[in-house]
Amino acid sequence: MLDRRIAALPVLAALATTAAYAEAPSGQPEQPYDALVRRLEAVEAQLAAEPASAAPGVEACGCLNLGDAPCECWPPAPKKPAYPTVKVNGFFHLDMGFYSQDAASTATLGDIDDGLGFRRSRLSASGQVTDATSYMMEYDFAQSQARFTDVWMQFAETPVGVLRIGRFRQPFGMTELTGIKELPFLERPTVFALAPFRQTGAMLSNSTLEDSMTWAVSGYRYLSDNFGNVYADAGGYGLATRLTAVPLAIDDEHLIHVGFDYSYNEPGRDLVQYSSTDELLLGQNPNLGTAGLSVLPIVGVPGFVNTGPVATSQTNLFNLEGAVALRSLVIQSEVRWAMLEQLSGANDTFPAAYLHVRYVLTGEAIPYNRKGGVFARVVPKRPVNLACGDWGAWELGVQFSYIDLNGTALPGPGRRVNDTTLGVNWYLNEHSKFQLIYIHSDLNDLTIGDSNTETVAIRGQLDF
Repeated sequence: MLDRRIAALPVLAALATTAAYAEAPSGQPEQPYDALVRRLEAVEAQLAAEPASAAPGVEACGCLNLGDAPCECWPPAPKKPAYPTVKVNGFFHLDMGFYSQDAASTATLGDIDDGLGFRRSRLSASGQVTDATSYMMEYDFAQSQARFTDVWMQFAETPVGVLRIGRFRQPFGMTELTGIKELPFLERPTVFALAPFRQTGAMLSNSTLEDSMTWAVSGYRYLSDNFGNVYADAGGYGLATRLTAVPLAIDDEHLIHVGFDYSYNEPGRDLVQYSSTDELLLGQNPNLGTAGLSVLPIVGVPGFVNTGPVATSQTNLFNLEGAVALRSLVIQSEVRWAMLEQLSGANDTFPAAYLHVRYVLTGEAIPYNRKGGVFARVVPKRPVNLACGDWGAWELGVQFSYIDLNGTALPGPGRRVNDTTLGVNWYLNEHSKFQLIYIHSDLNDLTIGDSNTETVAIRGQLDF
């Protein structure tokens, strides 16, 4: 009955306007109230004799549609799908470098040109396709041809840990797994020359003991080109493992980190090459050696140390990690060896190591990422705002690195280099910084002898 009365409201509104002028059957004027009641009774009788129909705003089932209120006979609109999600990120590194060489350095390396260029310019899309399935697709556009960096899918809920499939940084080395945007100097130290780094494969990883221990194991094809592809008739496989622990921690800003890494590789086409600059890269950087053999960018700045493409059946890599964090002070070091078996029967061992010390003058912590077993980004407490006298965060760093690539009957010059690096980092805000470094390189060539090269470089970085 309520529904019908609601439906009759428009009719009653019209009737009310004429009720005052209605006449009684006897011809005498009828009171407005009596006329309205009489006409309402007539309308109700008419509605009772007709099938009920839904008036505007009234649903057929009898419930009033008020918009947001759901009705059992009017299902709610479907919710927007939660997946897939997409997050777009990007960053660039713009570098400018200057070189000063003594006569022996020029005789050994040639005249190294000063330069300005984009070291990296990357865009990425990442997100979730389910609660437990994520992805990353990142590409670098700084070189003459765009190339893959990280392209993978990841499954979080497996019985033993997180499963990642695609092209990614292999679990080998603390400096390799530190994000390139979080490095204290412009490039990774010379030990980087020996790492398998980005390859295409599958990895299992996890953390335990309240994230005080991490482990990872990965199998991959080796070596991959700039697009993650590997072609070989025989061999072309690799294994990388990493185990880290925090044996002592007062909190997340005061702790000790230790780690061990191992990698076994059978290179496709039985060729491998190790090479490193003085820890600065400028100019276009195509692949090392035979096309597709490696992604190490060393053209533009010559390789200070370089084995050349060595005919090799297998390599074994060992690495030790150690670090101490005291909030704004971090001491970090790694020592590694590459043991190489040449097809000629000769065996070579190439050692490398580094140690660096970082200190944030403005007091910010250098955070430690327990799940990754690496140090993360410094975030200034007071981002740059000159009008308010805020100058961001300032950090000083010093690094000593060493690598010896002298070996038996190598096709390349080999050589040994010791680098001493001083750096200043200015963190304007969470997403931008400037870096200034000075590098003194003491290079030894078995034919020419010792030489010295001085390098000064500056970098601007912005990410979003």
